[in-house]
Amino acid sequence: MESVVAEEIQDKADESTSSENNTVSPVVANAKGGSQQGLWLGLLNIFLVLSVAGIGFYLFEIQRDDLKGLTNEIHKEDLQLIEISGQVTEYQKQLAAMQSQFATIQTQFATMEAEITNKDQVVNLALENFSGLNDEKLAANKKELSISIEQIKRQLGKTRGDWLIADAEYLLTVANQRLHLVGDVNAAIKALTAADQRLRESGGGGVFKVREEIATEISLLKKVQVPDVVGIYSKLKLIAKDSETLTLRFPYTGKKIAVDLASNIESETGEDQWFVDLLADLNGLVSIRRVEQPVRAIISQGDAHFIKQQLKLRIEVAMLSLLQHQDDLFKQDLEDSKLWIKSNYEANQQATQIILDIKELQNTPIHSDIPDVSKSLTMLRNITKLRVEADKAL
Repeated sequence: MESVVAEEIQDKADESTSSENNTVSPVVANAKGGSQQGLWLGLLNIFLVLSVAGIGFYLFEIQRDDLKGLTNEIHKEDLQLIEISGQVTEYQKQLAAMQSQFATIQTQFATMEAEITNKDQVVNLALENFSGLNDEKLAANKKELSISIEQIKRQLGKTRGDWLIADAEYLLTVANQRLHLVGDVNAAIKALTAADQRLRESGGGGVFKVREEIATEISLLKKVQVPDVVGIYSKLKLIAKDSETLTLRFPYTGKKIAVDLASNIESETGEDQWFVDLLADLNGLVSIRRVEQPVRAIISQGDAHFIKQQLKLRIEVAMLSLLQHQDDLFKQDLEDSKLWIKSNYEANQQATQIILDIKELQNTPIHSDIPDVSKSLTMLRNITKLRVEADKAL
């Protein structure tokens, strides 16, 4: 831009010089016309040259300012381009981060979708299993309902004789249960007698053989020697009560002295009176006795109470075995009680008597041989077959 302006100024200067030459030539030619006119023309030419130079310089400055402004604008645009380029780079980074996040989200979504699929499979399997169980329960309930309906139909169609036979079957069942579970012979005889009465009232011909079997079973039960459970139980309660006053073998605080030495010593001579008086003074302070076991350390009152409670507990366990008609356990419990007395109590007259009572109970049977009375029940449950046989006999 500056070279263009310089060329324009040079052209204008050349034009001015040529015009000056052209002007001077007539002036020289007409020198005679007057030197003053030539001077003014020279000054005018100089002024014109200076004016053209000033105008050129002014135009040059204007173009220079324009060029500078244009350069600044171009620089600003370059800065804007650089800033825009930086923003584009930042946007590209953000876009890359967003793409990475999107890929992560897609991965998580795929994982969640797989988990949901697995859970759906588990739920479907559970629903299938639950449905299968419900179907099985429904089928079982339907079967039970059908059986109940059939039973109700059979009961609605029963006569009075059928009801009496059903009642007799229940009584025979009770007789077997009381006899084998509890050992109650008397209750079994009463139940068999009541069942025989129901069969007699039914009036059916097919129950005759059942009644014969019931009569045989009643006869067998009447021959059974029933142990005196109440008497044995009473003896055990008496033994438990007497055992509370037994004297422990071991010394403990608060134990009463059972031997009175001064009362067992008699002296008729006056020479030994001082010895008798000495023993009387020591009475209650010293206890002398002969023991077969080594002397043990003094025990506490709590230990003494524990020993007594253990004996009481063993006797109560024997009572429980008696009520349950468990002969072996009953004898074993009595044996444990006897050994406990021998090990922890003094062998005085009271302890010896309790041990003898326990031995007597050990030799007493609490369980007798009970006959089988289930045949009549089996025959009654097959009453239909018996009725057919009775009809054929007629």
